[in-house]
Amino acid sequence: MSDRLTRRGMLAFGAAAGLGATALAGSAYAQTTTPAPKFLPLPLEAKPRPVPAEGYILDRIGDAMYAVTAGGNQTPFVVTRTGVVLIDAPPSLATVLPSAIRRVTDKPVTHVIYSHSHADHIAGAAAFGDVFRIAHEETARTIRVARDPNRPMPTVTFRDRYRLNVGGQHFELSYPGVNHEAGNIIIHVPQQRAAVMMDVVIPGWAPFLNWGTADSVPGILTAHDGLAKLPIETFVGGHIHRLGTPRDIKDSRDFSYDLWHTTQRAVAETRIGDYFAQVEPGHQWGAFKLHYQAIADRVEPEMIQRWGDKLAGVDIWTRDNATTIAVSLLLDAPRNVQ
Repeated sequence: MSDRLTRRGMLAFGAAAGLGATALAGSAYAQTTTPAPKFLPLPLEAKPRPVPAEGYILDRIGDAMYAVTAGGNQTPFVVTRTGVVLIDAPPSLATVLPSAIRRVTDKPVTHVIYSHSHADHIAGAAAFGDVFRIAHEETARTIRVARDPNRPMPTVTFRDRYRLNVGGQHFELSYPGVNHEAGNIIIHVPQQRAAVMMDVVIPGWAPFLNWGTADSVPGILTAHDGLAKLPIETFVGGHIHRLGTPRDIKDSRDFSYDLWHTTQRAVAETRIGDYFAQVEPGHQWGAFKLHYQAIADRVEPEMIQRWGDKLAGVDIWTRDNATTIAVSLLLDAPRNVQ
């Protein structure tokens, strides 16, 4: 684990993942005496919002859509004439989500749309019983292998596009290809002028470590392209403190492309042969380690200079994400990224 992830960082991550401070306090990491590192201050738009006494924030989107945010996680739902369509069911919101739904309607949850298979987003789905569940076929495949009873199998799956009509509300589900995860979809709710895509754009923030174990970094860029074309006013990204806007999508897209191109240039300017000369003959891993460190040394200060006061966390994961891109350039070798 990086020495940048201090006790305070662990507690913050634990809250985002739905873990209590008590659980973390007993860990070996909680006993560290390492001084807290100095991070760049959060830009104004990345700071947390006050949380009401209920313990969660309930945002209204359009005339029938809402989003629940608590502990760094968020998920939306839409109230239709016949029932509630829930988009994901994070286990960290297991207590507050039913309460938030009851605040605005007495209608039952009849449908759950799975954004993708990750447990932090859908491992609360079983609590809603035998509802109609929709997911991409890759998400269904992953859930089947995981054999997690908290993530029930979807009722129906799709490959490219799926249009869901429930009680006068329309949902356009589309798959831009492998991105954060195989099966991670875009959910467009045109009547509410809103879109949902989890773990790709985090409004106000630079990407998390490796975009949350991204299956495809080029696919992350493609997903940004798809989101940027939607005629929306509100975006739900699944994490941190607030909802997003088209400007947040643009900022995230611009940052991600900038990081890609800056890393691409650094790779071209950093000869790997120089690092093989610094290690024992045949020590491939050592040479690559030094090579990627040198690439990150070039990329990180540039990105902090351009973005450090615009997006939160640019100083946290940029080195790691530059390395991820460098590996992607070598292995994925995409020709469709401009």
